[in-house]
Amino acid sequence: MTLIRSISIALIALLIGAGAVSAQVQQQQPQMPDLPSNEDVSDEEIEMVASAINELGPIQVEAQEKMAEAVEEEDITFERFQQMMMAMQNPQMADQVNITDEEMSKLQTLQPALMEIQSETDEKMIAKIEENGLTIERYQGIVMAAQQDEQLRNRVEALLDDEEEG
Repeated sequence: MTLIRSISIALIALLIGAGAVSAQVQQQQPQMPDLPSNEDVSDEEIEMVASAINELGPIQVEAQEKMAEAVEEEDITFERFQQMMMAMQNPQMADQVNITDEEMSKLQTLQPALMEIQSETDEKMIAKIEENGLTIERYQGIVMAAQQDEQLRNRVEALLDDEEEG
């Protein structure tokens, strides 16, 4: 359970860190500020982060479903799509995956639809985080700090476990 939550926190941080959100943060702050320590994060902020994480899950699932549908409409299985994307990001895998010209063309056709889904997802996630009383920068800082600070991670996970059980 705790491992799944840790992975969820990491995935949400990555998703939030990508795309438009990342560009927005970079425009406001060219350098990443120091991450907050466990002592710098109030119990109220932990509650806001945990609540936001729980509300972001369904948004992520919806986005993944939309992306899978878009991929399958191009006559590519989602598993094959994932293989191709990993190969494009990791040159060492590229030799093993062998992407055909037809598949590359389909990926290029897919790109605008996937970017649209990602953009909509980013907007929804930003809105949820802000509805929970946090700025994007503070949310990202706390989530990234929780990945590195065991005490902070334990506080977030404890609240996530409590909300799940309650």
